[in-house]
Amino acid sequence: MGHAPLPASAPPPSAPFPSPPGAAAYLTDLDPPVRAQVRRTMRLTILEGSFTQVFLNWTTGSVLVGFMLHLGAAPTELALVSAAPHLSQLASPFAAYLAALLGRRKALTVTMALAARLTWLLAAALPAFGLPDAARPWALIGLVLVSSLFLASHNTVWTAWMGDVVPERERGRAFGLRTGVMGVVGTAANLGAGAFLDRVGAPLSFQVVLLVAVVAGLVGAAVVAQQFDPPTAVERVRWRQLLTLPWRDRGFRRLLRFTAYWNFVVMLSGPFVTPFYLQELGMTFTQVALAGTLTALTALVTTPLWGRVTDRVGHKRVLMLGTFLVGLLLPGGWIVAGLTGSLAWIWATSVADAFAWGAVRLAAFNLALASAPRTNRVVFIAMLGLATGVSGFLGGAIAGPLLLALQRLDVTVLGARPSGYVWLFAVALVLRTQAWWWLRSVPDDGGGVALLPAVGRWRWPSLRRPTLRRR
Repeated sequence: MGHAPLPASAPPPSAPFPSPPGAAAYLTDLDPPVRAQVRRTMRLTILEGSFTQVFLNWTTGSVLVGFMLHLGAAPTELALVSAAPHLSQLASPFAAYLAALLGRRKALTVTMALAARLTWLLAAALPAFGLPDAARPWALIGLVLVSSLFLASHNTVWTAWMGDVVPERERGRAFGLRTGVMGVVGTAANLGAGAFLDRVGAPLSFQVVLLVAVVAGLVGAAVVAQQFDPPTAVERVRWRQLLTLPWRDRGFRRLLRFTAYWNFVVMLSGPFVTPFYLQELGMTFTQVALAGTLTALTALVTTPLWGRVTDRVGHKRVLMLGTFLVGLLLPGGWIVAGLTGSLAWIWATSVADAFAWGAVRLAAFNLALASAPRTNRVVFIAMLGLATGVSGFLGGAIAGPLLLALQRLDVTVLGARPSGYVWLFAVALVLRTQAWWWLRSVPDDGGGVALLPAVGRWRWPSLRRPTLRRR
């Protein structure tokens, strides 16, 4: 419906490409041999995600911010290093072009993953290069951008690939479980890195953490190479169609508009949460890691449950609720913490982070797969990544100057003088809570069940209920 396929070299009539497993509704709809391969891949995604999460946690977040602060980064440079991964989404259409042209998603995905991880060896060696002090933060920003270009390409192809592997009505549960396990692994990684960074002097502490992150990332890439890749047709694509086809689909165009708005407003304040913790609240790396631990432990419970809810009521409804909660609860907690200096609000916000962001990440991922057609899916996912990247980079690029401007405000509220961070979080609260409005016109993929009753039916036994084929 409204999806014009890209020109392709059709397979011979005598050997047509079968529908991929992802076209089925449930695992029980698949032939036993294919079902076994899909189940194995679903388990491997959890293992791969666990190693990859260590790599991601130790090359982003508090580790990256701490390394940047050690190198003498200013607020604008801190915002840019957080925005660089978003700019890297410019590589997504190129990755989609290669995937459509070569038809070998596994080889392409593994190659991109290896390049993204090995780049961090240069980052770990950066203090030994003898660069001028002013150049060191910018050199790290450049390396983050290069690694992120390969990582964005990897994510684009892998996401479309998994859309062809995991049956549609199984995705919420499957990726919800994966996200929950990744959260637990990320918790352990954060605690380990936080304790190590607090006890070992810089730059050696950051260098060791980055080297271990590379090793974990390489193991994750090796696991990707073991995942099932259903056969696909090799397509002859044109760059013009690659860039315009998703925008000609009315429903997907609306999803792109929401994605651009959401990532822009998130990145207006996102780069400064960790600096706010470290600089204004005086938290240690271990305390920052403990906040992440609370988030991950809560996500272990809530994310699989969100998966069941999204499968039942639809991803759009969960995403609308999730974005509102992310906008209200997180900046609200940071604002109160900044005004009172109490870390209790940070711990409460960490719990709310898991509940709200768990809904957003899972629903956004699955809504993208549901909204993109099976034909040329990688092209649609690439454009979604591009919209995410450009808008996020613009938000991050504006965030630094905006914070500097807000730090010059001399206004008293209820006897207190809010800092620039608090004003920035207030702007974020207003803009984030409006994101649901952009989702109203996105086609509904709901299952016909009201959202709040479905949430109200969360029960522990549901975690043990077997997957049944619905008729």
